[in-house]
Amino acid sequence: MNGKTTTQMQNVTRDIIGESAQMQEVFRAVNLVAPTEATVLITGETGVGKEVIAQAIHDNSPRKNEPFKVINCGAFAPELIQSELFGHEAGAFTTAIRKHRGIFEQANGGTLFLDEVSEMSPEVQVKFLRVLEQQEFSPIGGEEIIEVDVRVVAATNRNLKTAVTRKRFREDLYYRLNLFRIQIPPLRNRRSDIAPLARDFVAQLSKGYNKLVTDIAPEAIRYLQNINWYGNVRELKNVIETALIFTESEELKKEDVETAVENLNAPDEHAETHAEEFRDSFAVEAAPVQETTGDPQAIPEDISSQLLELAQTGTMSEITAYISFMRYEAEIPHHTKQEIAERLQISVPTLDKYRALAEENT
Repeated sequence: MNGKTTTQMQNVTRDIIGESAQMQEVFRAVNLVAPTEATVLITGETGVGKEVIAQAIHDNSPRKNEPFKVINCGAFAPELIQSELFGHEAGAFTTAIRKHRGIFEQANGGTLFLDEVSEMSPEVQVKFLRVLEQQEFSPIGGEEIIEVDVRVVAATNRNLKTAVTRKRFREDLYYRLNLFRIQIPPLRNRRSDIAPLARDFVAQLSKGYNKLVTDIAPEAIRYLQNINWYGNVRELKNVIETALIFTESEELKKEDVETAVENLNAPDEHAETHAEEFRDSFAVEAAPVQETTGDPQAIPEDISSQLLELAQTGTMSEITAYISFMRYEAEIPHHTKQEIAERLQISVPTLDKYRALAEENT
């Protein structure tokens, strides 16, 4: 079996790796919701496998023989996303040379997976809500009402409730999407899944490189299990793929995966420039933050010392990974951006600056 497990769902067309109790709960949720027509919201960090779960929902639904369409709402400019979703008529705008069928129309009868749904502009959110409620829309530049029958599965790596509070996401759309939510835990919180995932990637990817790599050494597995994987399953897959390129044996060894991790995390010249800027900025802002009472704000010593150490000696990859983690923490309702900035002993503008830098380098 090579450590590989699959869901217990019937009629699955693709295997999903997950031995952990957390993933078993995810599979249970998929089992429950797949046969229904309910809209599903999948949440979790970047790289946890939200599209794979969306595909499993479709594959186990009555729509399994109909189209499964995918669109990343964050991959298109605001002026283009409406066209991609709802289509346009010829001449609707300067570059609209011919009529274009939007992805809602292409997915008619099936399932539409909307990734990064939080990136929709307010204008698009209004039109999207209408489609969810009435299953109809008009293409850009057209007056015809197009009726569709589409099940929507949406996903986000953001906290939509926080986005609603900050007036960045419509509250009515949030409640319409949040009918049934599936939260996929990060890989670092389900380390028992790392070994079967790694073995599966070795089996899948070695064929593409024409290498007879049949397994991965136990010490290599232990090494992988000690990594926090802020890029989650996607990052693990990249490491295994790179390690397969480096290896010269029939078994992936610890030194192969170590080399792959170092290769993928090696900072470039541009990143080192940003690292120096970060260290200089952190040094200036490291003085204790004063509360209105005049007393220093209490900061957990482990957080403060870890960031200080990274700022002084860490690579850009290490710094941005830590900031990415803190950014995710900041999205949790109980931890505001101001609270995170105070815990890190930096200003909110600096936190914003390095949140942006983290996104640029991940």
